[in-house]
Amino acid sequence: MILHHYSISPYSEKIRLMLGYAGISWQSSVVPPMPPRPTLDPMLGGYRRIPVAQIGADIFCDTQLIVSEIARISNKPELSFSGATADVADFANSINENVFMPVVQGANPRKVLRKLAFQYWPWQIAGLLKDRVMVGKTSQLPRLKSAERQVIVKQFKKDLEQKLENSIFLFGENPTIADFAAYHLVWFAGETRSGKFFDRRSRARQWEARMKRFGHARHTRINKSQLFTTAASSDPRELTELNFSDDMAGNIVTIEPSDYAQDATTGKLVGESDERWIIARETDQFGVIHVHFPKTGYKLTVSE
Repeated sequence: MILHHYSISPYSEKIRLMLGYAGISWQSSVVPPMPPRPTLDPMLGGYRRIPVAQIGADIFCDTQLIVSEIARISNKPELSFSGATADVADFANSINENVFMPVVQGANPRKVLRKLAFQYWPWQIAGLLKDRVMVGKTSQLPRLKSAERQVIVKQFKKDLEQKLENSIFLFGENPTIADFAAYHLVWFAGETRSGKFFDRRSRARQWEARMKRFGHARHTRINKSQLFTTAASSDPRELTELNFSDDMAGNIVTIEPSDYAQDATTGKLVGESDERWIIARETDQFGVIHVHFPKTGYKLTVSE
């Protein structure tokens, strides 16, 4: 697996840590935190969110699908939403839907800028800030007031403490998708806020340390030439789950997120399951690329 990511991305950290827990070696393609991304855009088209995973000529968008691939490769179904029990999936979804934005919006701007200053030139930072402002203006998600964010984050901490009262992970003796959904927000808060996120003696702080010890597994950097060679020399994997309605198969469609960063990707719809859509992109440089999108949180439109 090739992971296209950047360091301060919370969703990227979720995947890096899950790869560490699953013991999957991977290749690292570090991309800019905003478009354009020369190593990724030619394969992917318009989609702009990070991380993105790549296996040969198959590209997997959104962590929903990336965790499904990790669960499949590692034979750990509990790491995916589809393989988790209902209570685990509900808790993970609740964190993603209700806690992510309060944590991200509560970041300390000065600490974020200090982090960025070690990795990017000033004009790159200025461009990133401008980009994020534009994304915020088009976002369908509400901008919460400080007091509202504090209430949500406080309840999140309380929920974690309760879940950890009788177990070392949130739902038992082994981590599930819920642990990684919670951890990536705790990690991001630690990266972008002053002070510790949890009280020193809390069960959640001990859980945070256990999660952190999984690390990021063995990984190596891959360059642009290697990436493009991998895509061009590979065929998309065989499609085994087809569930088309008669008027959908083979249509040219656009797929885009329904909440924020709503940049669309266009291609021919060639695969569908309960979980995902798969579109084929014909490229001169790589041949056929299959791009996988989750259905949850995305919308598909048939082109006229």
